[in-house]
Amino acid sequence: MKPQFPLLIVLCSVGAAQTLDGISAPASRTVTLTADEATFTIAVAATLDSTQAEVKQALQNAGLPNPTVVATGLGQDTSAYPPGAAPPGAAQILYSATVTIAAGSVIDAAKSLETLRTHLQAPLGSLQYSVAVNPSQATVDAMRQVVMPQLLDDSRKLAQSLAAANGVKVGAIRSISDSAGAVGGAYVAVPMLVAVYDPLTGNLPSLPSSTQYTFYVGVVFTTVQ
Repeated sequence: MKPQFPLLIVLCSVGAAQTLDGISAPASRTVTLTADEATFTIAVAATLDSTQAEVKQALQNAGLPNPTVVATGLGQDTSAYPPGAAPPGAAQILYSATVTIAAGSVIDAAKSLETLRTHLQAPLGSLQYSVAVNPSQATVDAMRQVVMPQLLDDSRKLAQSLAAANGVKVGAIRSISDSAGAVGGAYVAVPMLVAVYDPLTGNLPSLPSSTQYTFYVGVVFTTVQ
């Protein structure tokens, strides 16, 4: 059974106007999408003789599938010293890793990372992580296919109203632009939650199961007398 996504309709007439090139008629719809994907961001410090392959293998041994690992710079181990204290620790290579999994597996993955963090093996020196839960790109794309015809219909109805007020008729579509983003994200998808596993309770904070996305379309129609 395909998941059902309730639609919250928001028509956007701001900026709608007749121009020299025709009638500009933007429209938008806000929908609720299932948060079906979790992305872990992991920061690792390891010894100077470590490699990306070794860090990747350590994460895979912890049960994380196909992590993407990159070296980001050099740093010093300060874990044994309070802030401002001297001497600094040994130099280390700093790595950043990302792992994307199904949202339903986030708790198991967090527990695996916590086990690795508290039982570090060479060449790892430290490990920190967070997780962001979002709709997957496949979910967003599927909803775009549903919403786009509705947006075009909304846009044409708005253009027809504007045309009637100006004594003209709506012609063919001259141009279309579209975008989408999480509500509050200014056209850019943003993490709906960033959370850290709590080793004391063995849980992550309650993870929302959905988030709102807004799809936008800007259509310019030609006009005819």
